[in-house]
Amino acid sequence: MAGNHVIFIHPDGSSPSDFTFARLVTEGPDGRLNWDNLDEARVYLGHMEDQLTGTSNGGAVTHATGVKVYAESFGFEVQRDADGNPIVDEETGRFVEEELVALSGTNQTIMQEAVAAGKVTALINAGVIAEPGTGAFVAEVGQADVPADATGFGAFPRGQFSDITRQVVESGVDIILGGGLINYLPAGTEPPAGAVYAGSAADLDVISTASNIRPDTNLIELAESLGYTVVYTADQLAAVADDESVTKVLGIFANEDTFNDSIQTPEGRLPGYDENLANTGTPAYVPSAPTVGEMLVAAQTIAERNPNFDNGSFMVVEEEGVDNFGNINSASGKLEAMIRTDKAIGAALNFYERNPNTLIITAADSEAGGLQIDDTGETAGTFRTNPTGLDLTAVPDFFNPGDGQQGVGTDAFVAQPAANGNVYNFDVAWAGTPDFAGAIVTKAHGLNADKLPATVDNTDIYRAMYETLFEVDLPDREVPEFIPAPEPTQDTGNVIFFHPDGTSPTSYGLARFVSQGPDGRLNYDLMSDSGVYLGHMEDQIVGTSNSGAVTHAFGVKAPAGSFGLDADGNSVTSASGKPGVTILEEAIAAGKATAVINSGFIAEPGTGAFLAEVESRGDVAAITEQIVESGVDIILGGGEIHYLPVGMVGRFGEEGIREDGRNLIEEAAANGYTVVYDLAELQSIPAGTTKLLGVFAAEDTYNDNPEELNQFLGLDNYGQFLPDGSPTNQPTVAQMLEAALPILAQDPDGFMVVAEEEATDNLGNDNNSRGIIEANLRADATLGVAMDFIRNQNPNTLLVTAADSEAGGVQVWQPTPFGPALPDVIDTVTTLPVNPTDTETFRNPVDGTEGRLFPLDTFAAQPSLDGEMGNFITAWAGLTDFSGNIVAKSYGLNSDLLPSTLDNTFIYEMMYRTLFGDDALEVPDVAFDEILDLTGFDGDVAINVTVEREAEFNNILRFYETDAQGGVGGLLPGEAGYEAAVAANLLDGELFVENNIMTDVDLTTAGGKYYAPALLINGSLSDLATIDDAVLGSGRIQREGNVLSFEDFTDNDFNDLVVTLNSVELVAV
Repeated sequence: MAGNHVIFIHPDGSSPSDFTFARLVTEGPDGRLNWDNLDEARVYLGHMEDQLTGTSNGGAVTHATGVKVYAESFGFEVQRDADGNPIVDEETGRFVEEELVALSGTNQTIMQEAVAAGKVTALINAGVIAEPGTGAFVAEVGQADVPADATGFGAFPRGQFSDITRQVVESGVDIILGGGLINYLPAGTEPPAGAVYAGSAADLDVISTASNIRPDTNLIELAESLGYTVVYTADQLAAVADDESVTKVLGIFANEDTFNDSIQTPEGRLPGYDENLANTGTPAYVPSAPTVGEMLVAAQTIAERNPNFDNGSFMVVEEEGVDNFGNINSASGKLEAMIRTDKAIGAALNFYERNPNTLIITAADSEAGGLQIDDTGETAGTFRTNPTGLDLTAVPDFFNPGDGQQGVGTDAFVAQPAANGNVYNFDVAWAGTPDFAGAIVTKAHGLNADKLPATVDNTDIYRAMYETLFEVDLPDREVPEFIPAPEPTQDTGNVIFFHPDGTSPTSYGLARFVSQGPDGRLNYDLMSDSGVYLGHMEDQIVGTSNSGAVTHAFGVKAPAGSFGLDADGNSVTSASGKPGVTILEEAIAAGKATAVINSGFIAEPGTGAFLAEVESRGDVAAITEQIVESGVDIILGGGEIHYLPVGMVGRFGEEGIREDGRNLIEEAAANGYTVVYDLAELQSIPAGTTKLLGVFAAEDTYNDNPEELNQFLGLDNYGQFLPDGSPTNQPTVAQMLEAALPILAQDPDGFMVVAEEEATDNLGNDNNSRGIIEANLRADATLGVAMDFIRNQNPNTLLVTAADSEAGGVQVWQPTPFGPALPDVIDTVTTLPVNPTDTETFRNPVDGTEGRLFPLDTFAAQPSLDGEMGNFITAWAGLTDFSGNIVAKSYGLNSDLLPSTLDNTFIYEMMYRTLFGDDALEVPDVAFDEILDLTGFDGDVAINVTVEREAEFNNILRFYETDAQGGVGGLLPGEAGYEAAVAANLLDGELFVENNIMTDVDLTTAGGKYYAPALLINGSLSDLATIDDAVLGSGRIQREGNVLSFEDFTDNDFNDLVVTLNSVELVAV
């Protein structure tokens, strides 16, 4: 018998953005949660048998049995007629159900099989133990079990809390920890003395006396008769964990949930909105209750002393507060729930360290509320959402209220300091109160974690757990097969970096639903490696398109406004140590073939920042000029007006904007570029073409407006009209890449491509749902071209893809099963409730296929393997870019370098190591002893020095900024022109002392940099003593400890200027 262990942690309703929320507040943007440290990450697909969005009950049943079920299921399957329609009982009006068969072929859940196999078992929940995330692992309740007169929540199988709780107690599970005292006690029963939170029998009866909530027998007495030690507080749980004699424990830690998403007051119940929690002084969680992390630690202690522990163990842990607070858009509540979740993951990791034959796996089944994060000032702001672009008084813009620490418009949340010491304020936006299909990432660690498929179906959670617990292989769901990349034959190779700006798993999911159905697989889904991407800048949380591109191009953080320059206006120094030189420019210098490709104008940051350096991203003329002059072989994109001078009308009917009079297209042609303007010309380039310029639009190839405005203007998502009225025939980014690769592949030195689908961002920032579907599908086709090249042409190629922020925060919603299915057309204004407060519920307008105006045509999902999936609508959190739910993916050479959580700087590292070798980024700390390393200081640095001189010449000491190798102006010591570059880059300020005099001097300079000294012999810029001399064989500078000594000529006494560094410290702010 396998003695392996499985811990399944279910933070219901969570997304990567939720974990970012917790990370910012507890660790800062550069910190890492326990969740981040789990080894494997995969995008999770959670659809049910009959709808796109996972329900808590249906999702739990799937996790427990490995099979898709209908959305209302709590352990049973619906019977269907010959046409696949559910059979409805004519008398009751309820679905007719049948016994469910698990993927293992039994009528048992995985927990029931674990109990039967003698493994140690535990169920842990921050909510009532009957919550589906734990209850569905040992209980089944059908439509026939629902009382005929039941209404509201009690009319669903999942609402039969008393029956589910009874089955949990009778299940044989060793350790049962959660809330729900009222589900254990009949109405009128006094609570046990140890339940200090409970009050009286009357207090419990005020909560509920309904039969679906209150049992007809005392389940606590039943549990005690079955050998359970019953505890009611964190202290009591800790005591039994210390009691070596206890191996069966029932913990009941609250009247209902241990969290307060509902507040009981003398006047009645209040929702646990942030405002209500603050106004009533109610904490988010019951103070006497243990956290789920504390429950898990206690359960582990008890399990590890159980005589059956060597048979293996299985623990299911749910933090239900994540979902419930998410569904009322309570940011403060969700934050606390996420922090508690992460501590539970930390407890699981500690267990793994003791028991390495353990699989830890985490997953939600839907996303509650669609939380997004944005930078803000002192208080939470608002988010303009889903405009039409038309001046319609009947359809005003909606301003989505943001959450701060105590609700709408209150003090902003404050992140812990970043690695550079910066502290950021931020607020929270929501898409609505429902559960959405969402952006869900499953993470796993330990035994068999690396066996997860490239994209995880919800049934795969069961497979992973079952195969680990019982060492039995189970059949896979018949979805499109993952095709691994061929084994590479070299250690280095080509790089294709594709940047679908603004995308997330949700936006790809939207495209998947419409094009292939939920069981289809996009190319994105079939990439081999995944990692949650963290995109903060040097000075803010949310990545900007320009600074994000700078980080990808240089491998270092930059200010949010950067287009190749640092905060002081100097060229950014790359992670490879080269000021002002991007990875693409290094590839050009190394003789590799190169290409930039964009669906927008070519000066867009996603391509432009790899070849240009300007003060403002708006200087598109200069960016385009630098691209054309960069030496890149292939340039494909829009932006004709940026190539042409003022007064010249281009092929697309618009006048150029260049004020320098230059025609860059003519210049490119004169320099050997073949120039093409449409798809037909691109696909007919002459054989032997090595340099190619494609100009496919006056500006962008897409039309970045809300869908309503595009309709008004007679425009589609992509394409415009030529001066003669005929439509443009523009290639997609996929077609551009397809044309570029055969040219690039001819270079024996290899190649690098930087490609961007910018419409995914711009249309997302318009909240154009129709548009982002097409943009995401185009992005996915581009991935497909690259993957085909790796599979069929050259396995020594890395494909890596990532956005840098999430545009708009789109979500997919269906009202079923708790409301009627959406029709094809909705005839009234449709909104979703969002961020309700103690005084108001706001309404967020939703999108259909043509926008938000009614009548609204709903989106139709393609069928799944199980049948029709119904219609859906979309909701947005705002127009802005959010920090978002971003998942980087990779395929091919070095794909396995991608970690499960990555900083945006790692994209550069991954590409650099692939192009130039694993050791290429190993930069020495300082190449010359004479270099002063102040990179460890963040802020201004105060330096006190003693200066003395014994020399005829009036020598002056100045400094210049350098890199770790002494490089300045792109030149290294020993290279021609180095001293001229030093002279041109000397900093203001100088050290001078009269002959035979000693004096102390205080200096202030910027930290975070390297500095090298330059002695101006007799004050002359044309006669310098620098580190260049040492390379050329006549060193004029010596350093011993904190003393720099200089030689002006050849007597080698090294006393012609002597500088002693007395102190170096950060200037107090």
